[in-house]
Amino acid sequence: MDIILCDELVQEIFQRLPPSSAPSVSLVSKRWLFLLRFSTTSLSIRIPYPTNFPSPCSSSSTSSTATPSLSSILSHYPFLSNLTILCGTFVADDHLPPHPPESLSTSDTLLLTVAASDCSRRLSHLRFFPDSPVSPSALVSSASSFTRLTSLQLTSLLPLSFRWLASFPSLRSFSLVQTRHKQPYYHPAAAADDDEEGEGDRIHAALPLETLSLSGIRAADRGLSWLWRRCANLRWLQLRACEGTGDSPSSPSFPLCLGGLLGLELRTCRTIADRVLRRAADHCQSLSSLLLYDGGSRDALRHFIDRRGAALRTLDLRLPLDLHDDHLFAIAADNQLGSGLAALRLQSCCLVTGDGLRSIARSPAGAAMEELALVNCDVVEREPGLLTFLGQSMPQLRRLDLSYNEMLMDKEVGSMLASCQNLVDIRIRGCRALTGASVLSILKYCARRLEVIDITQCPQIGIDVIEILILNACGLSHVIVEESKVSEAAKEWVSRKAIKID
Repeated sequence: MDIILCDELVQEIFQRLPPSSAPSVSLVSKRWLFLLRFSTTSLSIRIPYPTNFPSPCSSSSTSSTATPSLSSILSHYPFLSNLTILCGTFVADDHLPPHPPESLSTSDTLLLTVAASDCSRRLSHLRFFPDSPVSPSALVSSASSFTRLTSLQLTSLLPLSFRWLASFPSLRSFSLVQTRHKQPYYHPAAAADDDEEGEGDRIHAALPLETLSLSGIRAADRGLSWLWRRCANLRWLQLRACEGTGDSPSSPSFPLCLGGLLGLELRTCRTIADRVLRRAADHCQSLSSLLLYDGGSRDALRHFIDRRGAALRTLDLRLPLDLHDDHLFAIAADNQLGSGLAALRLQSCCLVTGDGLRSIARSPAGAAMEELALVNCDVVEREPGLLTFLGQSMPQLRRLDLSYNEMLMDKEVGSMLASCQNLVDIRIRGCRALTGASVLSILKYCARRLEVIDITQCPQIGIDVIEILILNACGLSHVIVEESKVSEAAKEWVSRKAIKID
C-alpha cells in the first residue's frame, strides 16, 4: 500500500488528518515522516532551555547537542504558513555564534533564525512568544523575509516603538502583550521619541492594519502616537490591562484611529476606560460592537450610549460596576426605530433590575434579538417570571447563556424555552440548582435546531439525562460536559455522529 500511493495522494490524506494523529503517522516509515513534514502547514514549537545555558528552574548542565536547533527543525517544514514559537531562552544554531553577542538579544536571535528559514516567505501567521523582549531593529531586519505575513503576535517589545510596522506592507493583524520580564536580558538603547507631537496637521501614510490588540501598556509608556496617526484603516481595537494609550492624555493622536472602527474591546482598563469611551463616542462613526470588562463610570457609559447606542449590533458588558437601569432605558430608546441590537451580553450586573431588561425586550430590537447572555446576574434569580417575559418578547433568539446563576430553577428555564424554539446554542454552566428537567425541556422545545450545549458544573444533571440528550438531539455537534458524565452508549453515539465532547 505504501508503494502504490503516490506522494501527492499521501500528502492530501495527511492534510485531512487531525493534528493529534501526526506522532503516529511519523513513526510508520521514513517516507511518511518526510511527506508529513512537507504537507504540514501549521506548527507550534516549544523551545526548552538549552542545557549549555542555565535554566532558572534547574541547576543541571549537560551538552546541548541533544536538543535540535531551531533552524534544523524549520528546515524540515518548508511549506509552513502558520508558526508558533514558545521558548525559554537562547538555543544555539549552526550558523549563529554559540553565545549571543552584546548587540543581539536572545529573542532577536530567535526571530532572525525564523526569518532565515526556508518557510519564512510562506508564513502568513506568526506567533512569537519568547521570554525576553524583541527589539524593533530585529523586526526591521527580518521584515524582508516575511513578505506574506498578515498576522503577527508578540510578547514584549523594547524599546516601545512601532515604526518597524512600516516594513511589513502585508500585515493586517498585530497583537502585543507587553510582558514585564523578571529575568535579565539585553536592553536595546531607547529609540528617538516616536510621539511626533510637533508635526501639526501633517498627513501620514496609513498602515494596512485592520486589527490591533495591545495589552499591558503602562501610564508612563510613550511611543504609540506614531502608530495612532497611521491607523486610519483600523477596524477592530482591543485594549487589555492598559493604564494608558501610549500618548499624553491631551494628545490628538489616539482619536485618529477611531473613525473607521467596527469593534472596540476594553478589558480591565479602569484607568483609561472613561477617556476611551468618551473618545469613541465622539469619533467612532461606524462602531457596531462594544465589549467593556471591568470599567466605565455611569456618566461615561451614558455619554457613549447616547451618542453611539443606536448603531450598536453587539453590546457586551462584563462586571460593569456602574451599569444601571437608566443605561438600558437609553438603549431601548435608541432602538425604537428598529435598527436592531442583535446581541446583548451582561455579566455580573448587580445594579440592573427586571425593569431595564423589560424595556429592551419591549423595543423593536427585542423582537429581533438573536443572542442574550445573562451570566451571574442576580436579577435572574431575584425576579421570578422575568425569563418567561424575555422569552416571549424575544422569539428570534438563537443563542442563550444563563451560566453561573446558581439558584436558577428548572421552572424558569422551561417557561422561557417554550417561547424560544429557534435556539442553536444554550449554555447553563454552573447553574447548580438545575436538574435533568431542564435538559428535558431543552429536548422538548429545541431538539431539532440545537447544535451547541454547555452543561458543565451542573451537579444535579446526571449521566442518564445526558445520554438521552445526545441520542435525541438530531442536530447536536458540540457538547460541553464533564467526561465522567458521558456513558459508554453515549460515547458510541458521539463517535457515530461526530459530536465533539469537551
